[in-house]
Amino acid sequence: MASVLVVADDLTGANAAAAGFAAAGLRSVTASAADRADVVAEMVSRFDVVVATTDARHAPPEVAAERTRAVVRAGWPTRLVCNRIDTTLRGNVGATTAAVLTEVRELTGSRAVALCAPAHPGAGRHTIGGHQLLGGRRLEETEVARDARTPMRTSDVVAIVQQQAQLAARAVPMAAVTGPADELVDHLRTALTDGVDLLVADATTEEHLDRVAAAAVAAAEGLDLVWVTSDPGPGSVALARALGLDRAVAGAPLLVVSGSATDLTRQQLRTLAGEELVTVHRVPTLPDSAVPDADATTRLLDEALSQAGPADVVVLATVLDDADVRRTTPEEADRIPLELARAVRRNLEAHPVGGLYTTGGDVTAAVLAELGSSGLEIWEEVVPLAVAGTVVGGPWDALHVVTKGGLVGDAGTAVECLDHLRRAVERDRRHVTAAEPRTRW
Repeated sequence: MASVLVVADDLTGANAAAAGFAAAGLRSVTASAADRADVVAEMVSRFDVVVATTDARHAPPEVAAERTRAVVRAGWPTRLVCNRIDTTLRGNVGATTAAVLTEVRELTGSRAVALCAPAHPGAGRHTIGGHQLLGGRRLEETEVARDARTPMRTSDVVAIVQQQAQLAARAVPMAAVTGPADELVDHLRTALTDGVDLLVADATTEEHLDRVAAAAVAAAEGLDLVWVTSDPGPGSVALARALGLDRAVAGAPLLVVSGSATDLTRQQLRTLAGEELVTVHRVPTLPDSAVPDADATTRLLDEALSQAGPADVVVLATVLDDADVRRTTPEEADRIPLELARAVRRNLEAHPVGGLYTTGGDVTAAVLAELGSSGLEIWEEVVPLAVAGTVVGGPWDALHVVTKGGLVGDAGTAVECLDHLRRAVERDRRHVTAAEPRTRW
């Protein structure tokens, strides 16, 4: 699952929010979910942060609320839900904040409270005395007061929210934000005890946002309470840090798929099996056949990837020792890579992997076809006849791959290829990237 799910009301804001999380070390993606919220479900296993745009800033409030709730449902479960609002508070701020609160309450069965810290210090947006300032001026004194669709008549954050949602709100003034940390925690805890739905915090710096976020986490200790956020992005990033979500991100395991029966491949797999954090699994086959049992293989790989840590290597091989080598008919030889590839694709729909290493030409071709790839972008040759690159096209576009034939290299080649793959994955892991939709089996 994704650590953070962000619902944004426009694409520009979604991209900005994703960039903020990416800068914090979380792999982030933006997705257009205005017409189909299920695109979110197709991305949550691959990214740390999914930012879905509903294109609802200027939609009727009830439409904005329903799109927001649909995205939350599609992306659930997640550690933190954020409602990304405009830095000048235009659009359906109240309706979407209430929608996130309602949906999270229903999904968790717990109380949900929104932390709204709408300041964006880097962009000159500050919150003082519960009022949103743009370049040091109240919103109603700036050009957004003349906005054609959402003219801002007030800068009072609570008043803006309550135009569309009757939420019990409490201000967190600058005196509390900048005062002693324990007093700030007490201020928030008192508000929570009083039953607020929304806390609106003053802030003019990133440090202020971090102080509020840390205090919010501390104030909620021991309570059956789930925080959500409603802000332009920096406040949500601060709460993610306070919850430790940035520290939880450490990539995904590498997957090795071997369909070669050569003696050299078996030597390479034995050498690889001796490395730390490598687990090797023999592909289960149909009775009296060398053809993989796709369902049993799917279950085996599902369990292996579920248990694998981000530094692990999961190896799935049709042949590990001499006893696994079988005489096969031409028909069986054709089916082996296809059934193996089917099990791999099913698991990549459910589990993120950092990169893929394949050995055996037929299996490599079958896996790439099953993943919907139209080709490989070749980056370099790892060793003669073993290449590194990324998938082109399809749901796993840009997935890192190293591939080679079964008669390539020496006993240490698999280890060398995995080392190269891990380095390539680490270089790119934290980039903001896009993903295509997928359908589970």
